Amino acid sequence: MARPLVLIHGYSATCEDFKAFIPLLRQMGQEPLEINVCNYISLSNEITVRDIAEGFDRAIRHHPKLKDGQEFDAVVHSTGMLVIRTWLTEYGTKVSQERLKRLKHLIGIAPATWGSPQAHKGRTWLGALVKGKAQLGPDFMEAGDLVLDALELGSRYTWDLAHADLLGEGGKKSCYRSDDETPWVAIFIGNQPYDGLSSVANDPGTDGTVRWAGCGLNARKITIDLTRTATDRVCISPWGDRLNVPPISVPGRNHGTIIQNPEPGMMKLIQRFLQVGNGGKESFDGWLKDAQTYSGRGAKKMLTGSGGDAGGVKGKVGSVLSRMFHPEGEDIEGWQQFVVRARDERGDPITDYMLEIEFQERGKWKKFEQMYTTCHPYSTDPSFRNFHIRLGVGLTNSSAPLRARISAHTGSELLAYQGYDSDGNGVAMRGLDDQDDALVIRIDNQLGEQGGTFFFPFTTTLVEIILNREPVPLDGECKIVTVKMAEA
Repeated sequence: MARPLVLIHGYSATCEDFKAFIPLLRQMGQEPLEINVCNYISLSNEITVRDIAEGFDRAIRHHPKLKDGQEFDAVVHSTGMLVIRTWLTEYGTKVSQERLKRLKHLIGIAPATWGSPQAHKGRTWLGALVKGKAQLGPDFMEAGDLVLDALELGSRYTWDLAHADLLGEGGKKSCYRSDDETPWVAIFIGNQPYDGLSSVANDPGTDGTVRWAGCGLNARKITIDLTRTATDRVCISPWGDRLNVPPISVPGRNHGTIIQNPEPGMMKLIQRFLQVGNGGKESFDGWLKDAQTYSGRGAKKMLTGSGGDAGGVKGKVGSVLSRMFHPEGEDIEGWQQFVVRARDERGDPITDYMLEIEFQERGKWKKFEQMYTTCHPYSTDPSFRNFHIRLGVGLTNSSAPLRARISAHTGSELLAYQGYDSDGNGVAMRGLDDQDDALVIRIDNQLGEQGGTFFFPFTTTLVEIILNREPVPLDGECKIVTVKMAEA
């Protein structure tokens, strides 16, 4: 008997989104009674993703086919990925481990793994007109503010969730590994944005709603700890036994049509994927090899840099290095997201800072223009920022020297952010306009023996910058607190 299958829709949608998907599942041999469609509310301003995940848990605990710890598979679309990942990681280690064993296969269809460039637009009046409730009543024109906050680019929610289930830092294991103790995961994404009237919502490098670089689970984290002078201040999170979950490109589909008009080749891969780990019928590595061959057809359209001048770079470019760092929009290696967070040694946010990446060409340092012209600060906490870039051909394997130029400002003449540069020199940053006090540190693309690179196509890379927050002057008694002997 087939394992129960649960379908979870996305933001502002309903279970009706799977209307065309379900008959195809039945044709694949999925028993009708084993297909269960989850329906949830996302457009109420008081509801959070955690609320939806807890509601999901309540629903399956009372479901005749899913209660009592029954194993199941899941197909999620868009925001449904945040719902199921939150359900997997909430309520502590013991319960989470039970849930990881219980969910056997997780299939993400255009998942909003790292949110959407449309989310912050949804809070506007126009967004409410397009996506909000249409009926009059107490919640008229609600857009689901708290869900949209989680979906915003660079959100604290997606940052924390990745630390809970993806990265495997501090001795923790990733929730998606190459064993039967965790779910097997597959990700599919359409290779084109919307057309027609809906095309006004398109952003470069997306399926119309989510970014190609922001749907897979192959994220890693680079930590730049400038509070120390040690040589390992720039490090990347270990890969360990994590499952390789890249996005699989689906030709001729966008964020909506990928489930409204499922592509036959994708459905065949889904049918095979549901057999992975079931008594040796299908190996994950074998399935992934065939899935990536299938993906190659659709991926070609994603490697043109089309869809707008995402990097803000126009005009003719001369050298090979310049073409790598400033692609003209023809041939690229892919797209990449960086989610950057700056904090001090106490864990408090640094909201006023500048990060610039520079590369060396012919002995001179030049700005990597794309990195800082596509920045979206998270509106609730601008210490989190999202960068979206196109990767020029040859960039991911380039050995060109890279360095980061970092400046930050406390907003007070009584305090400064301080860190140590590549030479071990202490630098106090006061946010001067000429940036003479900026801290410069080498990072380079190939991150040593840890097997990671700064640039990697169709992935999201987290970067955490840590600085000291110190009263000034740094030496001797500061201005904030003085101590004097009492007069006799």
